[in-house]
Amino acid sequence: MDKTKLIPVIFLILVLLLGGAAIMLYTEKGKLAEDNKRLAKDKGDLTAERDSLRDSNNKLERDKQSYEERIQSITSQLSGIEKERDDWKKKFEDTSSERDALVEKLKEKPKVEVAQSAATSTTSAQTPISEEYWADFVKVKAALEVKVEDLNRQLNEAKLKLSELDRSNKELSSKLDELSKEKERVENEMEIKERTMRIVSRDLVSEREARKIAMEELNKLRGENVSLRRELVVLGKEKVQLQTNIMDVAEKKGILEQKISGVENVMKEKSLELEELQKELTTTIKGDGRVVSRETASVELPPIVVKSGTNPRGLKGEVLAVNPEERFVVINLGETSGVGPGNELKVLRKNKEIGRIQIIETRKDISAADIRDIAPGVDIQEGDIVITR
Repeated sequence: MDKTKLIPVIFLILVLLLGGAAIMLYTEKGKLAEDNKRLAKDKGDLTAERDSLRDSNNKLERDKQSYEERIQSITSQLSGIEKERDDWKKKFEDTSSERDALVEKLKEKPKVEVAQSAATSTTSAQTPISEEYWADFVKVKAALEVKVEDLNRQLNEAKLKLSELDRSNKELSSKLDELSKEKERVENEMEIKERTMRIVSRDLVSEREARKIAMEELNKLRGENVSLRRELVVLGKEKVQLQTNIMDVAEKKGILEQKISGVENVMKEKSLELEELQKELTTTIKGDGRVVSRETASVELPPIVVKSGTNPRGLKGEVLAVNPEERFVVINLGETSGVGPGNELKVLRKNKEIGRIQIIETRKDISAADIRDIAPGVDIQEGDIVITR
């Protein structure tokens, strides 16, 4: 394949490869940018969710603390109520015992007085009962009855207080149970929130690791992109150089085509001259009765009279055509080279002399020469070198 055609093909392949690499890098860069934006958005969402979870956790902590304080307050209130209930129970028992004692005392008092009246009835005639004694007895009895009524009233109030305390105790117990359930629910929610926080933290760590890897890949791709850009610049310079070389080659090609065209024209002219010369030589030789023996390959020619002239030295040419039948050759040396009829030239092949020829007729750029001598077993061929002796 021609080099002038191969260079543009190679250059086109390089440009296509570089274009494909650049497109791949641009696509990968866009994809990484989109992934980075998506990761940033996910990070923002996770951060907002984490902050929301933290706020919820803080709120739950505050609620838990408030519930614990309420439970502690209710527990202290319950302890106080239980203590007050025990005090009232003791007071009730003391009042009940005191009432019973007073009742027993009241029951025993009339018996004593009946006995005393029975004992003194025998002596009533002798000792009359004073009115003061009975007045005191009535007063003591009325005071005892008032005291018993007070004790009964206090006892009823104590019973009411105990019932109220029992109801309050039941209400506080139910509240305590509700607060315990609420505390358990809050603790479960806190545990769920903590587990969610751990998952979110792990996701954030994974997202950071993925973003770190993506950034490393992006930096690597950027480095490769810079390297490819440099290579692209170098290839651009090489492209310019190749374009310059292509232009030079094209100019040289045009010059060579012009030269080849000129040489072809010259060759055509020489070919026409050669054919004309061969025809003239053949006509001349046949007209002179030249006889060629095929068996001995010897040629008998009538003596050809040539002008003896100076034999130019240092001339070098080559054999253009060979006529073995007529034993003459055509060489590319002519009148412009300074050769003329009678000049002798040596025939060389691979720098070895194989024969000798003598110019018999000349034209402007070619000459016809008679084969004078030839080495045994060798034939003069087209392309053999001839030099003047």
